[in-house]
This record gives sequence, C-alpha cells and structure tokens, in this order.
Amino acid sequence: MRLALGTIGLACAGLLLARAARPDEHRPENLQSNPTPAKEKESDGNRSTLQEEASRQPSGETPGKKKRSVFRSWLDMATDTQAHQPDWLSPLATTSGRLKQELRYDIWDQPSTQGNRTYQLGGGKGLELITSSRTQILLGIPSYTLHSPNGSPGGFGDLPLMLKFRIASAERGEGNYLLTFILGATTPTGSRRYGAGDAVLTPTLALGKGWRRFDVQSTFGANLPTGDTAKLGRQLQWNTAFQYQAAWKLWPELEVNSTFYKTGANAGDKQVFLTPGLGFGRVRLRKGFRFSTAVGLQIAVTKFHSYDHRWMFSERISF
Repeated sequence: MRLALGTIGLACAGLLLARAARPDEHRPENLQSNPTPAKEKESDGNRSTLQEEASRQPSGETPGKKKRSVFRSWLDMATDTQAHQPDWLSPLATTSGRLKQELRYDIWDQPSTQGNRTYQLGGGKGLELITSSRTQILLGIPSYTLHSPNGSPGGFGDLPLMLKFRIASAERGEGNYLLTFILGATTPTGSRRYGAGDAVLTPTLALGKGWRRFDVQSTFGANLPTGDTAKLGRQLQWNTAFQYQAAWKLWPELEVNSTFYKTGANAGDKQVFLTPGLGFGRVRLRKGFRFSTAVGLQIAVTKFHSYDHRWMFSERISF
C-alpha cells in the first residue's frame, strides 16, 4: 500500500514538473518566430533614416502653392481689416477715411466754353490696396481731359498717389467711427496743358461718425505744391458728406465741398459746391467681388467758382 501511494505521489510530482517545464521548452520557438532584437533595431534605424530623407526632400507644396498661400493670407488680412471699421459707401467727392480694397473709376462732365463739354476720365481714382492692418495705398490712374465736340486737344493729367494710416476705427455696434490720416500726392507726369508742372502734397485728416443708418464723413486738408507756388498757390480744402443707408442698397447723400485759396492768383477767394448724390451697392459678384456705383451733381453756391456745375459718375469694384 505504501509502495502504491509512493508511486502515485512520484507520478503526480512528475506531471507537475513537466507542466511547469513546458513554457521554457516553447520559449526558443517563440523567439525564433519573432524578429531578433538586432533586426528590430535595424528596421527602426532604416525607418528613421527614411523619415530624415523624406524631411530633407522638398515638401509637396510647390512654389505656385506657396504663392497662392501668401496671396490668400493677404486677402484674409485685408478682409479682417475692413471688418473692423464702418461699412459706409464711399462719397462722390469727399475722400473716404475707410481702408479699402477697391478699383474705382470716375467720370466728370461739365459745360465748357462755346457750347463744348469737358470730360475728365479717371477722376484721380484708381486701385486701392490694403498693405497692413493700419495702412492702405492708392495707385491712381492719370485723368484724361477731353473737350467735345470742339475745343483744345485732350491730354493726361498728373499721376495721383495716396497713403492712408488708420488712427482709430470701430465697426457698427462697437462705436461706428473712424479717424484716418491721409497723405495724397500728384507727380508731374501730365502734359503741359493739364499737368501742374510740380509735385503737390495734400496732407488730410479724415473723420467720420455713424448713428444707425445715418453717418457724417468729413475731411480737412491742404494742397501744398513743392514748386511754383506763385502760379499754383496753396489751398485749404474742407469736405463733408451726409449719408443715409436706405432700402434696396440705396445711399442718398449731400456733400458740401469747400476750397479756400490762401496764396496764388486767387488768394482770398472761396468756392463752395453743394453735391446731392445717390449711391447704390454693394452688390455681391462672383468670388468675393462686389459692385457699387454713385452719381451726383456739383452745384456752385458762391460767387467765385472755377466751374458752374459738374456731373459726377463713379464705378467701383471692391474685393
């Protein structure tokens, strides 16, 4: 009996030892089925090398895409800049203190001598571009003066340029106001008949305030020729526009345009025009472009005036 129990005990012990030894017996097979540590290190090294080589290679962004990215960033900056100011429509004769992305072309029509009419094509406007969150430039188009049906030969005037610097502004709902410093200039590129012959600087301060649908925009500046002041003279200019945003995207306005002659042939004189007008816009076009237009009539209300009345037409494409 004791021998049988001993035999059974030894058999159980042997089974337990065999069961405990079985994982060790399979461990080499598992190691052989998996990659060796050396191979793992080698594959990791190859992977890091490929990643380094990929990082050294030019990215998938081509120069064309980079240019488009820079252009898009500039457009986004300009859009944000315009959003932080009033959204008033630009008056006809009073220079707007808003920073804008806009292509503008004006046409002026006024009676002349001997039954002729004088047309000015361009009106001193052109392409306005926002260059930073506080600055905007104008690359103007020289105006072309035409006398019809008979009269002196036509010709181009001087090249207009402008820099705007935003001092302060707030959009509608946050104050609806603006204060902008403007430095305008004309370079003597025009013909002898229609050009000034010397550069003229025009520093101006523009300010505006809105109350719901009504706004007032005003500018005060001076024309300062860099030469031949005896002929060209110096003038102070004060312009104010009263605007109302009506239904159907209509903007009726009334402007007061004043010039005070300080030196030159007309020293001591003053001329004032009243300019009733009507604007329309902005109408959305394709791909972020917007269209607006305006028409008005300048009417002299002082005894001294360089012309009696003038029709003004303005076309604008904003972006």
